[in-house]
Amino acid sequence: MNIEIKKLSANDWQIFKELRLQMLKEEPQAFARTYDEVSKRTDEEWKENTENEEAGILAVWLDGKLAGMNGYYYPERSIVEIWGMFIRKEFRGMGLGKKLMGEIEKEIRKDGGVKKIQVSVTSSQTAAFELYKKLGFREIKRMPNKTRLNGQSYEEILLEKLIPQP
Repeated sequence: MNIEIKKLSANDWQIFKELRLQMLKEEPQAFARTYDEVSKRTDEEWKENTENEEAGILAVWLDGKLAGMNGYYYPERSIVEIWGMFIRKEFRGMGLGKKLMGEIEKEIRKDGGVKKIQVSVTSSQTAAFELYKKLGFREIKRMPNKTRLNGQSYEEILLEKLIPQP
């Protein structure tokens, strides 16, 4: 089993587009945007969203096949927020989400000012919730009816992990 993880650049925008649109089609309740909204982006917007100084997107390949992605951004200097964790169904249960999170933590630990990592999941994302708990995240709060899709409401759960300071 050969796993490759790469931080995407603007030249990789089509990889990001492919995965982002797939995740929004397959699991729309898990993400803040809808497929209809995001599919209208221009190629230039995809390029800008793929590479950003205050953010990063990592993609993972298993035996040469694109398997998933995860992103992060800095809403504040000392906080990193995780967004867009997605592993294609045929690659789930192989530890790729854990590996992606490990690479993101390595990436952000290079920046000594980060004090915590935050992530939100909807109540329907039990596998993601359990993964983050296993990785040392703790639940901070629950927000009922925070995410709405097609008349359905979902509770959003905020988790965070503190980064030890040297």
